Amino acid sequence: MYSANRNKAVPGLFPHLEYQSGAAIDIPVDAISIDSLLFQQVVNELPVGYKNEMSNDKFYLSRLYNQKTSSPNTNAVAYESFEEYDRTLKRETRMRQRLETLENVFSNNGIKLPKVENAQTIYTHEVPPPAQIRGSSRRSFMSLFRRRGSDTRQRSLDYSRQILMSPSNHTAVIDDGNPECDFIDYRYEKKAPVVQEEIEPVSTWTIEFIDGSEENQQLPKKFHNRVTIQRKLKVRHLQMISLGATIGVGLFLNSGKAFSIGGPLGAFIGYVFGGLIILATLLSFAEIVALIPLITGMSGLSSRFVGDAFGFSVGWCHWLSYAAAFPSELIASTIMLTYYPNLVEIGTRKSLAAITITVMVIVLTSVNLMDVRVYGEFEYYASAFKLLIVVLLIILMIVLNVGGLHNDYIGFRYWEKSKSPFLEVTFGPFRPTFDLKDRGDGAKNGISGFGGVILSIISSTLVSVFSYVGSEIGFVAAGEAENPRKAVPSVTKRIFTRVIVFYLLSIFVVGLNFYSGDPRLMRYYAGSSGVMSAADYKEYESVIDAIGGLNCNTMLTQKLFLNENSNQSPWVIALQSFKQCTLSSFVNGVFVAIGISAASSQLYASSRTLYSMATQQKAPAVFTWCNKNGVPYMAVLFCAVLGFLSLLCLNMNSSDVFVIFINIGAMGSVIMWFGMNLSFLRFYYALKRRPDIVSRDSKEYPYKSPLQPYLSIFGMVSTILLLIFNGFQNFFLWETKNFISSYLTVVLFALLYVGYGWIRGSKINKLEQIDLDSGRREMDRIIWKEGVDYSLNVKELMKKIFSYL
Repeated sequence: MYSANRNKAVPGLFPHLEYQSGAAIDIPVDAISIDSLLFQQVVNELPVGYKNEMSNDKFYLSRLYNQKTSSPNTNAVAYESFEEYDRTLKRETRMRQRLETLENVFSNNGIKLPKVENAQTIYTHEVPPPAQIRGSSRRSFMSLFRRRGSDTRQRSLDYSRQILMSPSNHTAVIDDGNPECDFIDYRYEKKAPVVQEEIEPVSTWTIEFIDGSEENQQLPKKFHNRVTIQRKLKVRHLQMISLGATIGVGLFLNSGKAFSIGGPLGAFIGYVFGGLIILATLLSFAEIVALIPLITGMSGLSSRFVGDAFGFSVGWCHWLSYAAAFPSELIASTIMLTYYPNLVEIGTRKSLAAITITVMVIVLTSVNLMDVRVYGEFEYYASAFKLLIVVLLIILMIVLNVGGLHNDYIGFRYWEKSKSPFLEVTFGPFRPTFDLKDRGDGAKNGISGFGGVILSIISSTLVSVFSYVGSEIGFVAAGEAENPRKAVPSVTKRIFTRVIVFYLLSIFVVGLNFYSGDPRLMRYYAGSSGVMSAADYKEYESVIDAIGGLNCNTMLTQKLFLNENSNQSPWVIALQSFKQCTLSSFVNGVFVAIGISAASSQLYASSRTLYSMATQQKAPAVFTWCNKNGVPYMAVLFCAVLGFLSLLCLNMNSSDVFVIFINIGAMGSVIMWFGMNLSFLRFYYALKRRPDIVSRDSKEYPYKSPLQPYLSIFGMVSTILLLIFNGFQNFFLWETKNFISSYLTVVLFALLYVGYGWIRGSKINKLEQIDLDSGRREMDRIIWKEGVDYSLNVKELMKKIFSYL
């Protein structure tokens, strides 16, 4: 006789279970709850073949989970009623869903993925024949600038849904599917192009459903069958490229403006403040780039950590800073060429000046179109030459200051007001007043006292900004570094030493050896600059004689259409005051070469920045075109054409043109530095909300910047103040061109931000939704062979020592 409560539903499956009505059972809400910490331990201890075990045992995760509890039968899954079986099955299902999420999102602490030898194992796809590559570039002109249509959006949506609906045992990382966003293959072939399938950072799209509702989705956008930039730069290349971009006319020529307005100590303090700002910025941002080294650069990371509109605006201002610095370096090099009597016709005949600038542009363009390994070697030796010259100049200035080479002892003569020869020549650590109209007559008519000193220091700090433009170029080149997680920290850790040696020490020692009120120096206020004509020389003859005389027969003709004095470099003036004419001539020639080399670095940075913008579809797609060596030739050619803007100096005062480009380039960099600091702050706090990712204090963390988040806050506040005070001199002495160029970049940033937000509807990303995985997980899986130690030969050992210095 059977019981009345006999199992009536599934008697064959559970013959001994009694039947109970559903109304009689009240299942608690937390009956199938899972302890997150225990489950995390289960996931971390999963064996390699756990997927096969899961397919054979439908309660596999439940058994492992029970082992972590204190129940008597730790490895058993027991159920005495249908309700217990149902709860166990639901808990198993929930754990498998969580495991799938960990597989797809949190691979670091979820599933231990297998290591690979290089990125090619994950990302290299089938390479089509060369004919297909060439054929893909044949398209109509308008298609290069046409926005994606609805069909493209639908394909992206279909692709996104395909990823979301894929089974749990198939992920883009494990099964060699589409690569994660922003990542490229650093491998390359010598004879055949390597074509990559690349996905840019996702942007927010609004999808309309049939019922009229909308939802924001993160849709990947892809370039198919396209050669990309390739990782070929070694650590030493990255170190020298970051150094070479900063040593240029900003240090050797434009620094004269800081001396003329602030005096030797005022200029030094200004460069110290500028150095602190750039140190805070680079140390902060290096932490992001070391963890997530993406080809989309600073614009892509700003879009990821702040918002699309912000990244779009910062990216274009970033590009503009390099694009404006390129012609400014060419103008300065042309000015310094007129130092030599045989080349003075460059400054008197417009045709020769145009030919000179054109030759410079063509040569630098050719260098930048070479394989990045060739360019890296060129920059390595060019930067090594710059480093050697700066060190020798510092030593030379010290030797001359203490009376070497048959000269009198100078010491701090130009810093002591009591040693001033007469009223028009006033020595001292600061200029007597903050006088924007001063051209060498003693700066007697400006703002005196403490207020004048503060204004002088602010002005010197603003001048120093252009000298530091390009300090972040190492991050731009990180997209082409073989091992960015080794290269970026290596470059960053030497920034502090380089700022002290190559900027602060050089500014300090040269400031000891010449009078900061010298009429030949560049003036802070562009309207007070001009040619040192015969009439000017007669007016300031007593001043120049009192500080050592003109010497070296370098007075220029009044027919010099460049309307500039080619002796404006503080270093050249210091050498001339010691009557070292041969040395001053040699140093001037070196400065020309350094200016041209710096222009090459600016062209490289501007082209790679434009390429990264194009990969995000924030610039025309034509700029993503690369040749078989991975060089974005369309971006290089476009940026090179902008070098011909330097021809504006043929019909304008060259100092005006030079200052305009400096203001635009410097403020573009300041906006970019602001974006770098803000991006790091959001990265810093987003990382705190993701404890599943490696801790900043762990050994696996590639690079941890010091004094955070206070360092980045200092950098962000300082850059805001620079943006506000730039151009403040116009409120003391108005000049329309100077005012417009001082704030043009800020206005452009605001217009770009508002315009992009209005068209695309971008908004600030929430900290909880910031993507900290794409690009990072792939790098975690690569075994970097470059880091393996081996016996170095003499040449490699010398390179390693030199790179460290």
